Amino acid sequence: MIGSVPLHLRCKEFHSLKVVEIDGFVQNLKRQLIQSLEQIVKDSDSNELDSLIKDVCQNYKELRANEESSVRLQRQVSEAKQQYKRLSETLPPLSIETWDQYAREPAPSLKDFMTQDVEAELPLTQEDRILRALPHVWQDPQCLLPDDTEGDDLQIRGGRIELVCPITCKPFENPMISTKCGHVFDSSGLSNYFESYPSRDCPQGACLQKLTLRDFKVDELMKLRCLLHLKKVRQEETNLDVL
Repeated sequence: MIGSVPLHLRCKEFHSLKVVEIDGFVQNLKRQLIQSLEQIVKDSDSNELDSLIKDVCQNYKELRANEESSVRLQRQVSEAKQQYKRLSETLPPLSIETWDQYAREPAPSLKDFMTQDVEAELPLTQEDRILRALPHVWQDPQCLLPDDTEGDDLQIRGGRIELVCPITCKPFENPMISTKCGHVFDSSGLSNYFESYPSRDCPQGACLQKLTLRDFKVDELMKLRCLLHLKKVRQEETNLDVL
């Protein structure tokens, strides 16, 4: 009895075999987590907030682990198919002449290549940057975070992030970040700064990057910092009133 034979090159089932992609579903869940987070910070009692934020962090950790498992499985299947196909092309096709050969020494099967471990490199989206930073900015909304290239084990560096717009000299209300140089300003300050100019140097001192209003987008992480900072300030004021 023959255990397995080489791949038939016209086997449609083999060519259509793939892992269902869940990337869109996962990214949608991350956006929902952030929306839930914002609602939690705005509406929850301060005494419950720490526990709720820890729940959000844990949910993200589990979601990220599932995303990594899915990406790893996709790569395993893809690489296993390629290796199996290459090997099958070197073997003689099944025929009357080769029947006994494959009965004695079955050809490798696709599952033989699925045991190989592969690395899973996950993309880092804007949602990931916010959710990865959450446990740290919750402890200190003004903490300085490292570059995204330093991996998932986020470590905090020294330094402080100002939550005040350099143009208006007021706390951020609608922070916007430059996609070219990364400096952050409030939307109202930018509107005034560019009112009579199609483009200008970056308002940040010593930055000579030429910018237009189109070079800015909403800074979701700064919004979260400001939201958490305001929550902590109000809690401190409440505690003082109680005393």
